[in-house]
This record gives sequence, C-alpha cells and structure tokens, in this order.
Amino acid sequence: MFQKKNTEASLSEELPYWEFSDAPRPHLILNDGSLVSGIKLSLLDIECFDDNEVNQLVARLRGVLNSISENTSVQFCLSVGSDFSEVLRKHSERKTTSIHPLVASIADYREKKLQAALESSELYRPELSIYLRTQMIGGKKLSFLKKQEDFSDNAAKTYEETLEILFQNVDTLISSFASIGLYGRLLEVQEMQRHIYGFLNPKRSKAEPTPKIVTPKEDNLERETLETMEWLAEQSPREQLVFGDLILGFEQFTLDSHHHRVVTLKTLPEVTFAGQLSTFLRMPFHYDLMLSFEVPSQADEMAKLQQKRKMAHSLAATSGNKASDLESETKLSSTEELIRELLNTGQRIYAVQMSLVLRAPATDEGVKKLNREVREVLSRFRSLQGSEGLEESVGSWKIFKGNLPGAPVKLERAKKFKTNNLVDFIPIYGPREGDDDPAVIFRNRLNGLVSFNPFDSSLTNYNALVTGSSGAGKSFLNNCILAQELARGLRVFIIDIGGSYKKLTEALGGQYLEMDLSDQYRLNPFDIPDPSQEPSNQKIKSLLAVIESMIAEDERSKLSKLDRVLLEKTVIELYEEKRRQNKVPVLSELSERLAKSKESSMVDISKILYMWTGNRPYGKLLDGIGSLRTDAPICTFDLKGLGNYPDLQSVMILILTDFILTQVEQDKVNKKRIILDEAWQLLKSNAAAGFMEYCARTLRKTGSGITFITQGVEEIVTSPIGPAIMNNTATKFILLQRGDSEILKNALKLNSQELNLVYSLEQRKGEFSEGFMIEGDHRQVIRIYPSPFEYWLSTSDASDNRHIQELRESGLSLVDAIEAAARTYPNGIAQGKVEPEVA
Repeated sequence: MFQKKNTEASLSEELPYWEFSDAPRPHLILNDGSLVSGIKLSLLDIECFDDNEVNQLVARLRGVLNSISENTSVQFCLSVGSDFSEVLRKHSERKTTSIHPLVASIADYREKKLQAALESSELYRPELSIYLRTQMIGGKKLSFLKKQEDFSDNAAKTYEETLEILFQNVDTLISSFASIGLYGRLLEVQEMQRHIYGFLNPKRSKAEPTPKIVTPKEDNLERETLETMEWLAEQSPREQLVFGDLILGFEQFTLDSHHHRVVTLKTLPEVTFAGQLSTFLRMPFHYDLMLSFEVPSQADEMAKLQQKRKMAHSLAATSGNKASDLESETKLSSTEELIRELLNTGQRIYAVQMSLVLRAPATDEGVKKLNREVREVLSRFRSLQGSEGLEESVGSWKIFKGNLPGAPVKLERAKKFKTNNLVDFIPIYGPREGDDDPAVIFRNRLNGLVSFNPFDSSLTNYNALVTGSSGAGKSFLNNCILAQELARGLRVFIIDIGGSYKKLTEALGGQYLEMDLSDQYRLNPFDIPDPSQEPSNQKIKSLLAVIESMIAEDERSKLSKLDRVLLEKTVIELYEEKRRQNKVPVLSELSERLAKSKESSMVDISKILYMWTGNRPYGKLLDGIGSLRTDAPICTFDLKGLGNYPDLQSVMILILTDFILTQVEQDKVNKKRIILDEAWQLLKSNAAAGFMEYCARTLRKTGSGITFITQGVEEIVTSPIGPAIMNNTATKFILLQRGDSEILKNALKLNSQELNLVYSLEQRKGEFSEGFMIEGDHRQVIRIYPSPFEYWLSTSDASDNRHIQELRESGLSLVDAIEAAARTYPNGIAQGKVEPEVA
C-alpha cells in the first residue's frame, strides 16, 4: 500500500536541518554533517559611550574575533520583534493581592495597553543569537546517512571529536564576550527550534506555538511497519518546522502569506569606524539582520595573497624602455600594503556576508510597507561611509535559504574583510532592557520596554535623586512611578511643598495634611501607639529635639547639657505619671510641670512654651490629643502653609520625620519610600537636613529608600550634606535642564555624550516625557507614557487642575472627575477636546 515516490523536492527538503540533539550539550546537525551550537547574547547599549569608551570596546572586541578558531563559520542573527511577553507576565503576576481598587484599575489598563502593543507588533525588541558551525573533521560529507546505525558505524569517533572542538569554540566565545560586559548562555534545543520556526513561519508563529519535533526514536509507528518501509522512519525535523507555501516572484518571494525582501551589503565602505553599526541598527521597524562569516585557514589566505602579489609584480615589471603597467603597479602596491598590515597587526581575513530580511503581509499595504523599509535600509547602508546595499530580486530565495538561522551553509554574497573592518560590523548593539524584575515599566526612544525596580538587589542603596527645571515634570514622573509601585504593596511617605501629590493621595484614600494654622487637625508630639507602655528611647530623644527647637532662639542655639538632662528627666516622669492613668501627655502638662521646677532654667523653658500651648495659634495645632494614621498606604504632608512661620516649620519637620522614621523602622513586611519634594527648600532647615542625611545613609537596612526632588543639583552640591546625598543615591533621574551644563556635568560626572543626551530630552504634553536615568552603573534615556487617567491624576498644570475643580464643584467625586476629564481631554486641556467615537 505504501510506496516511496520520486517527486520534485519539497520546500522542507531544501532546508539544511537534519537533527537536533540535547546530548551531551544542545546542538544541531545539518544535512552536510556539520555541527552547530547557539548562544543567546545580551546586547550592549553604547548610546552613552564617548569616543574613547567606544574605541576601547572595539579593541577588546577584536580579541573576541581572534579567539574563534579557523575553519569555523559564525552567524550573528539580530532579530527585531515585539516579544516582551515574559516582561509583561512578571509585571502582572508580581502585584500584591490586597491593593487599592484604583491602583488595580490603573495597572489593568496599562497591562492591556502593553499587551495590545505587543500583539500589534508596535513594540521594539532586538534579540541576538549567535550560531557557530564546525565542519566534520576531515571534511567528509555525511549527507548519504539515512539511519542512526550508519551514522554510528561510520562517524561516531569523528562526530565526538568535532563536537568537542565546537563546544570549545562556544565556551571560549562566551568567556570572551563576558570580558567586555556581554553575557551569553547556550541556546537550548527548544530555543533553536523556536527561532527557526518563527523565521520560516512569520504568520503561523504568532498564533501557534512551536510544534514538538518528533524524532524517529520517538515515533509511535509499529516496528513491523518501520522494518517494511524504512523511509517512514526517516522523517527529518526540517519537515516539521515549515508549514507555509513558497511562491517565488521577481521582486520578492512569499512564504507563509508574507512577502519577503532581502537586502545585502554590495559595496564595502571606504573606511569603517568604531560603533558605526549602533546607529545603523536603530531602524524603527522589525527586521532580521544576518551577519555570517567564515574563518578560513589563514595560511591558505596568505598564500593566495602572495600568489596575487607575484602575478601583479610580474605584470608591473618592465624591461628596456617599455612603459610600465600603472594598473598592475597599483595592484602590487595595495597587495603588498595589505600583506604588510596583516603581518604587523595580527589581523585575519574573513569571508563575510551581511543581509537583512524584511517581511510584511502579502497585501497591497504590505508591499508599500516593504518599499518604505527597503528605501530606509538602502539609505542606512549609504550612511556607512559610502557603502551600498543591494535589493535582491530573483536571487533573494537562494540567498535566504543559504543563510538560515543556525545554517550559514552558502554565503552567496560573501566579501573579504580584515579583522579591523569586520569588528565594526558586529551587531552587538541595542537598547538596555533594564532590571530583571519589572516593578515599573518605562519605554525607550525606539518604543521598547525598560524594566525598572527601585529596590533591585544590585543597587548599593534604594535612594533616588530627581532633578529638572521648573515644569520639567519631576512630580509627574514620581506620581507615575508610584502608581506602578503601589501595586507591589509599597508604603509611601511624602513631604511636599505645593500640593503635587494631593490628587494621588486623596484618590487612594491616603492621609493628606496641609500644614497650616487652621484648627482642622491637631498633632500631639507626645503621642505613642500604646499609652500603657513606656516610650522608646528614640521617642524620648526625638521629643527632646522637638522641644529644643521650640525654645531655641535660632537653629544654631543648643541647650546646655544640664538643661537637657533636667528636661529629659521631667519628660520621663510625666510619661510615667500618665502611663498609670493609661493616658498620653500633652504639651501644656509638660509646661505646667516645668513651671513648678526649682530650676530657674526649667521655669524659663516653661515661659517660652507659652506660645506653643493652650489657645494660642501654635497651641491649637500642637497642644492636645491627636495623632497621625498609621494604616494609610500613602501619607502626604504639605508644608506650603508654613513657609511664613520658620520656627513652626522646623518643629513640624521634626515631628513628621519622627513619625515617618518610626513607621519605616517598625514595618518589617512592606517596602517603604520617603519622598521629599522641593528638597532645596527643606535644605534650609537644619532639622530637615539632618533627617535627609540620616535617611540617605541608613534606610537600606530597613528595605526602604528616599527620593530627593529638586530643581537644580547645585542646591544639593553646595549644601553641607551634599556629598552624603550625591554618594548615596544610586538612582538619578535628570529631566529637562535649562541651567549651567558645567555644574550638571561635574556634579553627576557626565561625559560629553551623556550631556548631549540630557539636553536632547523632549516632552510632548499628554503623550510622553523623557528623562535621563542613572541606575547604578547603567545610564539611558527613558520615556514615561501615562494613560489618560494617570495623566490627570499626576498633572500639576494650572488649567488642568482648574478643570478638575470645576468638575468637582458640579458634584463629582475626585475619581469621577478625573475619569470624566480623561475621556474628554485625554492629553490635557492644552491639547484640546477629543470627541467620542460614534458607534
């Protein structure tokens, strides 16, 4: 019934893949007997490198190329796609279960938006795989093999020796790349299969996962059937990897309902320079770049050059009065110069092919898209010092199948390169993707995702500095970050001057206190959680600091040691008396006790406390029973109303910082963040400055961080605690700057390229805002894309806030008002109204 038929070769039979194997390490066997192994390699972001750093990198990269042994083929596959599915999964799954419904709603909108961008291929993610191919030792072709027994009998020993050479090359290459900051690992068999499957099935791979490749050993056919018809057991994995039809055309070929165009490097540039490919690769669309090269025997290559030199010499030689052959003399001179350069510099010669594969759905719109992308690629080639690309036509399928992922078997457009030129074409450059845990998601300028974890374990501390000119979006940035961090159960304490966090705090049901002389609330400096317990030593010391601030002539005045001891004794005695009554003391009770003291200095303190007690303005705020909530996820204290009362402001800062530190150090479960907005104003207070320095140096021990927000770094740098803040903020965000670039450059140790990036930052109101992020040793430009709701929750624009107030006066709650504004003006009042779509 079964008969093997001789028919025209199918598409799968044109593919070079023979077998995948996991043992002893993952590798691929091609149908010519050569062995292939793959490496997954990280990319290097050199956007912030200056010329010196780029040159140093390229010098080390030359050593990487020279570490590859002869008679090895190497293929760099840079695939630009949108697959951030793992990042989105981590971002979604690591939210805490007990988060505020509004935070959950914002997170849900963001996740759906990102998922839609992923599915529509709007995101930009380059991924680099490297394949090393080694011919079977002795060069014996093994394409005649049809059964495992034949392979075992004829080539087992050769196979093992070749495999050892292959993985020696792989291990050396991974180690060499690690020395320049690029980290690689072996590709698993399933990853190689997934790469090939996606490459050959651009449409199907988006909807269907990679099929399980069944090998003959796993076949479930009956033994008798296989013995009768052996060809049934010879099904190659390549037959299971391709599902689409192939249609060959003049300008392109169509595979799996997608048009494919191939552009190759035709003319080499006049000169190459370090890092030239970094800009070339930043094309704003998806593509596959294949840079494949062979490392031939250098002795053979040198022999060819010597032969070429001899021929040129013989043609250029003259006898008698004959005219010399100028063309031959030129060839002789250039050949001798090349030989001399190779001998003096230790460079090698490679056979290199560079090609780009572009795809689009097989529609009229897809053809237009491909035409635009081809023009862009050709333009990018011309920007490489005069090189030229070639848009392949009828030869595109031949070039495509000769240089498939993991199978650089036929380099139709190979060019000869020296090491110094090839190193400038290695495609190892790409935007940094950020931290492993995407607690916060930014984007980059190419519309890729950047994961940010403010509490990443690699950071020396969890503190941050945010600086930017007025209107640069400093508070807006922090609001957007907090909206994402709160989904992880973060507790936030904010000291603000200006109300930038009022909407966020109120919308989340947090505690928002506008510090002024109104009698809306009362804070008791003596307050403790349990009146039946003795106050902690820290509470006693912080309370003494508050009282000392109340009675001091100025911030430099200090109590004598004796007065401090007497005051502390009185405070402890008052606490003990009230503890027996299960009550908390108040300030007027301390004043009364001090007035009865036999020490004149204590009586004087009692007199000064008069203005802080009773029905006096300060007394209404501080003398009486009252406490701060300890269960709020976000607590904001706006000190703007105290700007005209510096003595009260200093006291309130001490009370608030004591409350914050107590909460931070007692909470052993949640991560905590303190935010000091308009930090430059707080630096004027010694009490606040001392708190800043303490937090910057010690908060990491409690799993917490502090964020300083200021208009210019010069205020921080010139303050006495400047070094403590600058040296203990591992994360820094630099937003739009309008000040002296030299101060910024010196304070943050920016090179010229980084400074250029800072001054290139842009802002599109309601759409995105850019910032320059320094995270540990990493530096990059990030973009914040808020949702309409996040925009209205975070904006400090006067016209936007006026519109919110008008909506609230019409009877809407804050959240309802924000939702209404987000629907009508998704990008803010200034950008105009968006009419709802008619169904």
